[in-house]
Amino acid sequence: MQWRLQVNRLQELIDQLECKAPRLEPLHEEVLTKGPDSHILVAQRQVQVAEEALQDFHRALRCYVDFTGAQTHCLHVSAQKMLDNASFTLYEFWQDEASWRRHQQSACSKAFQRILIDHLRAPDTLTTVFFPGVLQLPILSIALGPGEGQWAPDGL
Repeated sequence: MQWRLQVNRLQELIDQLECKAPRLEPLHEEVLTKGPDSHILVAQRQVQVAEEALQDFHRALRCYVDFTGAQTHCLHVSAQKMLDNASFTLYEFWQDEASWRRHQQSACSKAFQRILIDHLRAPDTLTTVFFPGVLQLPILSIALGPGEGQWAPDGL
């Protein structure tokens, strides 16, 4: 009798999980074939700053985030400081790849890249991902790991 109660309880829990699990529907083919500029580009840059260069890096990062965020085709830019206080992840959401590539050629972007070369403990890691989308960025919800938090450059 005891095992039957446990089986029934387990079935209830499984039913609850099935009700809470998100249902993802496949995209229709025509949505995916709008052309190369129909995808939002997300660039993620991970950097490890040398301890003695943190103050200079913070100033450069603040300028870079302000400049990048003001660009017409930049949908969002943010930086996250990790637990060790010397590692950062920078996120940039761009309307399309061409806009991001143009931005990479700007004087501000090149100056920030030079700062990275001079102030990092290790080479940075840049990852880009394309998401099918329109010109508006949907609201994103990101779960942060324990001890990780959002860092705003103007909070320095």
